[in-house]
Amino acid sequence: MSGRLRCAALAGVFAIAAASCGGSGSGSADDITVTMKDSSLTATPATSSAGDVTFAIQNDGASTHEFVIIRSDEAPDALPVENGLIPEDQIDLVDEAEDIAPSTNASLSVNLEAGSYLLVCNLPAHYEAGMVAAFTVE
Repeated sequence: MSGRLRCAALAGVFAIAAASCGGSGSGSADDITVTMKDSSLTATPATSSAGDVTFAIQNDGASTHEFVIIRSDEAPDALPVENGLIPEDQIDLVDEAEDIAPSTNASLSVNLEAGSYLLVCNLPAHYEAGMVAAFTVE
């Protein structure tokens, strides 16, 4: 009987430990896949929980890109543009990954508060070509 009790107690400890680690097994960070092409940028999923977020960035385009996170309530096509670039002194830039070469991957981990964000490539004319995606943190 004591062997069965020990097994039951051990099973209970494992169940509590597994529940405290979260359901996905990926820790507390949300993982977002970002795909960049020469005229598009998509984030899957387009929402995340507040806290640690890791963006796994894939450059599937033929050009070098950069990945910029901007905190903004503006529509994706409403950011200011000067000479083909978003002036970084006129936005709330959270973080960025620069010089992502074609056919390569990058990763960017940030801690995000609840709110609205825009994910963009801020190289000349890339934002205007459609390299922007809305992103929401709840």
